[in-house]
Amino acid sequence: MKRIYIALSLAALLLTLGACQKNLDIPQKSVLSTEDFYANATAEDAEALIGSVYHLYWGGRDVTCVNGIEKIMFLNALDDDHYPGGGSFTDNANNFQDAGNYNVTSADAAPKIMYKGVYSVIYHCNLILEKIPESNDARIARVKAEANFLRALAMFDAVRWWGTPPLADHLLSQDEYYQSNTPTDESIKWILAQMKEAAEQLPAISGKGQQAKFGARISKHAALAYRGKVGLWYGQKFNDQAILKEAAADLKTVIDSGLYGLVSDMFLIERQAGDFCEEYLFEHNSGDNDGFPGDPNNDLRHTWTGWPSSIALPSCFFGGWGWNAVSKDFGEFLAEHEGGVDMPRFKSTIHTYEQVLDMDYAAGVTPGVKSVVYHNAGYFTFRGCGFLPEAYEGTSPPFWKWYKANTPMLRYAEVLLLYAEAKFLLDKDADGTGLKALNEVRERAQLAPVAALTYQIIKDERRAELFCEQERYFDLVRWGDAPTVLANKGKTYYKFYGYKAGTTDWNVEAVPGSGKGWQDKYNLLPFPFEQTTANPNLKQNPGW
Repeated sequence: MKRIYIALSLAALLLTLGACQKNLDIPQKSVLSTEDFYANATAEDAEALIGSVYHLYWGGRDVTCVNGIEKIMFLNALDDDHYPGGGSFTDNANNFQDAGNYNVTSADAAPKIMYKGVYSVIYHCNLILEKIPESNDARIARVKAEANFLRALAMFDAVRWWGTPPLADHLLSQDEYYQSNTPTDESIKWILAQMKEAAEQLPAISGKGQQAKFGARISKHAALAYRGKVGLWYGQKFNDQAILKEAAADLKTVIDSGLYGLVSDMFLIERQAGDFCEEYLFEHNSGDNDGFPGDPNNDLRHTWTGWPSSIALPSCFFGGWGWNAVSKDFGEFLAEHEGGVDMPRFKSTIHTYEQVLDMDYAAGVTPGVKSVVYHNAGYFTFRGCGFLPEAYEGTSPPFWKWYKANTPMLRYAEVLLLYAEAKFLLDKDADGTGLKALNEVRERAQLAPVAALTYQIIKDERRAELFCEQERYFDLVRWGDAPTVLANKGKTYYKFYGYKAGTTDWNVEAVPGSGKGWQDKYNLLPFPFEQTTANPNLKQNPGW
């Protein structure tokens, strides 16, 4: 009887609502529904919508972005090129110390924010693709192609983190909210298809060095470069020769286009003078007016990674919190690989203590260590630091600085190295084009060309070139090198005191760390606890 009474009550309510339909169906004044806005979007509206998606992907301080500080600090902390950093060994802001110690949990901040960021990008792209009608307007068609590409790129980020995240290839209805895991191969094939479709519809830059005129939007060849990157990642990791062949073809198309090149001066990379240079295929535009709505100057990565207050700052630098410090292992590797610490790639990437002391300082400032520098063995980050002439003034609070220089998301140097690896895996670089591409990167660094490719040469070149670009952890995992290289991760940290009294010998103290080192569960990162708790169909990755 109870069910009947409830049904009758609902029927009565529906009748009452039906009788009042005319009173309820009155549009709210000065409010436009989402459906109507998208359905009637002008070209200007569409460009504003895709602009907001670029901001969601590029990152900043927003918790729903993809490439914000949480992703950057977390992934760098997981590799062997960085220590987590911070003010001390116990400084665990945003769980970055946990990442450096390989003590990650599914409740950590970075996976949670990354997950939200990825699906926020995908959702807003799906809105553009499904709700804005097809149009003959070239500007709207371009926006739709950009949305198609950006959702595929966000999905690739998710696959590299979690392996089998749900594929949201359309706007979900209410009965689809609890999505189950999607197999990796299914997602990758979808990603490759969308990137190919987008590349066919996107415009190319008009000529070499014309990025500034084109702007920070994704171009035809940048989409193909990313497609090659996706194909190499999957093809190498899962031994899929057909996809590797496509990857090599995509990357060769980019190289053969002649639209991109390497800047001769490596000190321009991540500096304002390098904005829209011929080496950047895709970049976060940090300009005063980036052409998109919202505040472009909200990215604190340079404050997070700036040198800590325990060392005197050169006159050109502003300081920070010391995260993602240079590891002893990377400093020694780069010095050996480059053939000395005075080579351009070494000095434009990191500095030794002596190179730090040789920088310019304001009158009255004594160069060097003021107190102990944690997570440091005598090497200091240089590329990506905040330079005062390129900082915005009037920020609040005053010790936070927004930075004017654009951040490259994909450089031509990586395209060349991706192609060299793809060719090596396909046919041992039978035609020598992979060797030529890799040597182009070496010659820019003023290193002698190598006579033939080996996998170790390719691996070392990627490590030397892509420092602090969040690729190293994923490289070690896909190559199968992580169990060896990261076996002792976090088990030893260092304190740096400058010089030993009366000498020019570095005063470095090794300190036992609380790190656990590599565990096989880190082949995939944990789905956020809040997601697996809310969604019973989302299965957690092994070991988490």
